[in-house]
Amino acid sequence: MALICVATSFGQTSRGGLVGVYKSNGNSFERYSIMTLEANNRFVYKYGLGGCQGEVKGNWKVVDKKIVFENDAVFLKDSIIHYPNLGLTTWTVKTIGIKPEQAVDAGCLKDDNLHLKEGVISSEDFNVSIVRLIATPERYHERKVQVVGFMNLEFEGDAIYLHKEDYENGLTKNGFWVTFSTKLDRKEINKLNKVYVLIEGTFNKDRNGHLGLFGGEIYEITRIIKWGN
Repeated sequence: MALICVATSFGQTSRGGLVGVYKSNGNSFERYSIMTLEANNRFVYKYGLGGCQGEVKGNWKVVDKKIVFENDAVFLKDSIIHYPNLGLTTWTVKTIGIKPEQAVDAGCLKDDNLHLKEGVISSEDFNVSIVRLIATPERYHERKVQVVGFMNLEFEGDAIYLHKEDYENGLTKNGFWVTFSTKLDRKEINKLNKVYVLIEGTFNKDRNGHLGLFGGEIYEITRIIKWGN
């Protein structure tokens, strides 16, 4: 389950503001999904997984603050190679990148991850461990982050911890107060109580939650999914 809402773009949703290179947050060695939006309303989508690699070109435009793609005809009529049809899903403009609303299916690779805009924020600075937030909170102050931890939800105690044991032993400085975007369904959020989760939100080192017990706050959380088994 993923709970995701539309966010504003990095400063603007105009065509000029969106031009750039976007790299999937799920990229790794021999796995990549890269979207390039060109100023002439052309796009180039490159993907690969091991020996399976490809490239698709076409046109893009913004409709209702979402990006709509249309493959060039040559990539729709090939009966031998399975090219991903970018027209099957719109992409949402997020604060630090763009994200397909459904997985882009290239046959060998499916990707529905946030694609971070090159030059806006690095994957390393977005995918942050709770240990790094605890050690260098000033580095991430008022920045969008994605973290994994143990979620506890209770009255005046909504927080994410480094480990389950930190929650059980009341080690609140190893955790962060959490607040969620009002666009998320609280009933769905509550289903993820006392499990490990991945969340995306904005970090503030000076907000320490109820009675100032926590190491900071991750607020305006726009995504939460269960992590692991």
